[in-house]
Amino acid sequence: MSEANEKLKPYQTDNLILLVGTNPLPNYVAARLLLKPNGKIHLVCSNDTQSIARQLEQQFARDELQSERRPVIDESKPSGIYNAIYQIAANMQGSIGLHYTGGTKAMSVHAHRAVKDACANAVCSYLDAHELKMVIDDGMGDGRDDEIPVNEAVTPKLKEVIELHEITLKKDPEQKPILLEAAKAIKATIESEQELPWRKWLQTRRAETEGFSKKKGAEIKKTAAPTLTDFPIIQQVFARLGASPEATLEEWAKVAEFKTSDDAIPKFAKWLEGEWLDSFVLDCLRQIAVECRLHDYGMDFASNAGKFQFDVAAMRGYQLFAISCTTSQDKDLCKSKLFEAYVRAKQMGGDEARVALVSYHPDPQTLLTNFLNEWKYSKASVRVFGKDALTDLPMHLRDWIQSN
Repeated sequence: MSEANEKLKPYQTDNLILLVGTNPLPNYVAARLLLKPNGKIHLVCSNDTQSIARQLEQQFARDELQSERRPVIDESKPSGIYNAIYQIAANMQGSIGLHYTGGTKAMSVHAHRAVKDACANAVCSYLDAHELKMVIDDGMGDGRDDEIPVNEAVTPKLKEVIELHEITLKKDPEQKPILLEAAKAIKATIESEQELPWRKWLQTRRAETEGFSKKKGAEIKKTAAPTLTDFPIIQQVFARLGASPEATLEEWAKVAEFKTSDDAIPKFAKWLEGEWLDSFVLDCLRQIAVECRLHDYGMDFASNAGKFQFDVAAMRGYQLFAISCTTSQDKDLCKSKLFEAYVRAKQMGGDEARVALVSYHPDPQTLLTNFLNEWKYSKASVRVFGKDALTDLPMHLRDWIQSN
């Protein structure tokens, strides 16, 4: 049992009322820390958060925790909030706790008052997203609130955090880099400013899969797929993996780590075009995982519905670190990738989440400044790593994670 669990024992209760908001993660953390053994969770939600409450109930059942959803509250009526919460608390047997991180301001204020009126000894609490602490609120305003660090007391998996939001992944995230030696060779080639010989071949693949005009498509298709002999560094790597020197990249795609896929060649083309960087970044995280106390990490998170994607992500305790990757130097594309990652990370991990972009942009600080000025986000929650950082990316990622 962690130090946080021991310190929170006096504040655990038989009944824990959770105000359900749009992010279920704080409630998941609270339930794991503040409920007594054999206690019961009471989920209080509004019309807008009923589906989140259902997801929490399902997760608690998997964790063998007792829970029930209470009648939906109309959060637009203060008296309705007060009366509903008061009735819930007044009819409970045993000790009572209220965790209100997830609630709106109105729900939190009136629920706090109602629970204290029903039971003066009720334990009220919230999670401090900036300090990663559980704050036990005595309600007196005298500064005697107890603040207990809990950043690593609960350790959900990335997949669990995503599924709490009613998102089903196409497949389990990859926890091992794909063709890591080849990814490192590509990176070294780019840094030496050599031309990658498959550029036109990739255009050919796009012409076949993305519906270029017939004239343009026919023109591009004249380009033959390069052989590995056109690219000695990659050839050496692939030779160690079993490729013949005469094999083309298209032929190699059929026997590489994409061989189990029905669309192996297009997937291999995407990997060559830029997804190799995801593999490289994931390997960097693996190198620092123990030092940074990362208990879960992976890449290629994509939903069935196609509305959610992370390139690479890691968890330390319940804090999410999301990393977007691009080989582009284009300012607008880099900002777009960073914005998408930021929105998704905050959606999944709440205010505790941290976001980074790994790119080949030559001026990452200016890119970050422009991004923050444009969107008014907190500087502490975002980082941009550019071309120069790639030479020692594990060190930069380590410093970023440890600083948070």
